[in-house]
Amino acid sequence: MIQTYKFLLISKPGEDADKIRKEIERNKLYQILHTETSQTTMDHLNNTKFDCLVYNLDSYTNPKIKLVTDLRELGHKFPIMMFAGHIDGTALTHLQKTDKNTVAIEKPFEPKDVWGICSKIVQGVRVSQRIHRRFYTNQKAVVEKSISGEVLSGQVFNMSRGGLYIELNHGRVRNGELVRLTIPLDKVNRTYNVDAEAVWTAPEGTWTRKPAVGFRFISAHDVYRNLLEKL
Repeated sequence: MIQTYKFLLISKPGEDADKIRKEIERNKLYQILHTETSQTTMDHLNNTKFDCLVYNLDSYTNPKIKLVTDLRELGHKFPIMMFAGHIDGTALTHLQKTDKNTVAIEKPFEPKDVWGICSKIVQGVRVSQRIHRRFYTNQKAVVEKSISGEVLSGQVFNMSRGGLYIELNHGRVRNGELVRLTIPLDKVNRTYNVDAEAVWTAPEGTWTRKPAVGFRFISAHDVYRNLLEKL
């Protein structure tokens, strides 16, 4: 008999949650149930045996450590995956020291990595706490929307090979919007230009408390294709 695995996804509705669900369900042996509130989550946990719990968060900081510790105190030993746009260093260190059966994954993430992590975590294989190594910085940036041409400014607070995290000085960016990012690197007298897609947003960031956006770097081909789809 072929074994199937049940996942419980805890997330507010939106494109981000849809992407996570899509990537997990690429494996036909994985069945995922989506819940949005703590009450319905507990109802499902009390009535169904799950093989993995999945959180989709704007950020993972010290106050959210209880999301994991409370479940462990209730006796739930299943693996936990946490997707978050910003992962606080002290919260991650605490997680690494106290819970070896939970993995935190920074957004934006590579779809292929989700597939690999799922296959390992349900089999009890240890996985790395990070997909992309983040470099923390404090750098000015210009955000130009590809369709409207609207220009915004903000501060970049961390970057990886896959994307970056920015808090805007003004204006808003919606999930799925395509932009051109310009980042002046004053110390080396160069300017970094890259195309990107907004993959998550939050009304308040960690550092400046201004609107925050997680961007995924994309190629010029992806920009052209996505623009055509929006016509």
